[in-house]
Amino acid sequence: MLRASFFTVVSLVLTTTVSAQLQDVSKSSSPIASIAPAGPSVRDFGAKGDGKADDTAAIEAAVKAAAGAVYFPKGDYRISRTIRIDLDAAGRTSFVGTGAATVIMAGPGPAFHIVGTHGGTGDPGSVRDNVWQRQRMPLITGIEILGDHPESIGLRLEKTMQATLTNLLIRRCKIGIHLPVRNRNLIIDHCHIYNNTHVGIDFDRINLHQAIISNSHISYNRVAGIRLLGGQMRNFQILGNDIEYNYDSKLEGCADILIDMTPEGSSFREGTIVGNTIQARPSPNGANIRFLGGKNLLTGGLLAITGNLIGSQTHNIHLKDCRGVTISGNSIYSAAGHSLWFEDSANLIAAANSIDWNPDHKKKHLVDGILIDRCRGVIFSDTIIEDSFQGSEQSGGAIDVRNSRDVSIANCQILDFKFRGIALTDSVRSRVTGCSIIERRQATQKGTSIVVKGGKDNLIANNIVNPAGLSIAAGTATVRNNIEAAGTD
Repeated sequence: MLRASFFTVVSLVLTTTVSAQLQDVSKSSSPIASIAPAGPSVRDFGAKGDGKADDTAAIEAAVKAAAGAVYFPKGDYRISRTIRIDLDAAGRTSFVGTGAATVIMAGPGPAFHIVGTHGGTGDPGSVRDNVWQRQRMPLITGIEILGDHPESIGLRLEKTMQATLTNLLIRRCKIGIHLPVRNRNLIIDHCHIYNNTHVGIDFDRINLHQAIISNSHISYNRVAGIRLLGGQMRNFQILGNDIEYNYDSKLEGCADILIDMTPEGSSFREGTIVGNTIQARPSPNGANIRFLGGKNLLTGGLLAITGNLIGSQTHNIHLKDCRGVTISGNSIYSAAGHSLWFEDSANLIAAANSIDWNPDHKKKHLVDGILIDRCRGVIFSDTIIEDSFQGSEQSGGAIDVRNSRDVSIANCQILDFKFRGIALTDSVRSRVTGCSIIERRQATQKGTSIVVKGGKDNLIANNIVNPAGLSIAAGTATVRNNIEAAGTD
């Protein structure tokens, strides 16, 4: 009885306390309630917010007078030209909404163009006093930007320091967020970058270090969800996002994530793509993740792709002219072309991934498989590939290694392949060890598990293969301690 009374009292105290706290929050403590009234409302300067009137001049007047946060209450604010904010002249400026305001960009260019003067790095010692005092951390939050012109852009940021973009919806623009020239310490978080006609988030020949894109939906952008095109990129993180259906069935080379360092003078280092869902549909030479480095393996490298779900494109992951890339712990599925496609790259690790196909499709019809072409220094290990259709009656296999050197394929299971399990062609010092490369079904003729043509100094050892499953050209490899599987499951 005493115990019941005690808990009754505690319950009443907690209920009363929480109720009081909620009342306080509704009055003043919530982030939206405390931030929104801090600056002038655009309606105070004549904005109608009816979706018809041109509110450009009213919003410009609010920015000029704000000296802080510009508040957008519920409404549809149509603008016909870019609202440009010169941070050094205007002082620290933020745009704040509660999620109920839409800015309709009815003209070409960005709805909001935020311009700073930061020319330093992320090192605090390189940041000038005027940047700290007048420009740091421009914040845009709680607003929808809707494109109503074929050349409209949601946001453009230049030479900013610690720009923070949160709780935004940007759609039907040509580009959602455009980042040219130079920026530092960028955060994009809890945003919806959705259904834009070209690119969702576009890092356009920019010099940028320390950027984080997290906890966002970046989907249905036709050319690319996230594109890093040229520039000098360092310390880049793409974490915990849903990045889907960034493709067009009629466009060549679409990608959910595209890192393109082929423009002269570009470079990329120190990036992570971790914990995202990345999927689309097959498109002409499309990819879920594509990383294109430049000449001589000097421009593209040091990337970790870990713990993602990646699927349903022509190529799941495509690396060209890259180095120092690690791909681990991903679930990769349903590639119309290649699950992994490495070309002209070095020092790559692909380990502990599952390569599978979507059983919702009922019948296996996509290719799936690994192509390693003209690479040096590759470790491919601890991976399962089932039912790969890669290759042909004449050549190739589920894992196809061509003109490469120092490739290690270890502790993998290559199961129920259509043509061949592993094919090494003109490869040097490559190893296939500790793998199960077998047909488990009732097949009238077992396929060849390992084929080696050309090359030298290769090692084929300690594998489980189909009966008569080795086809090794003379002088190309040392073969030892392999076991021929006796039968089917």
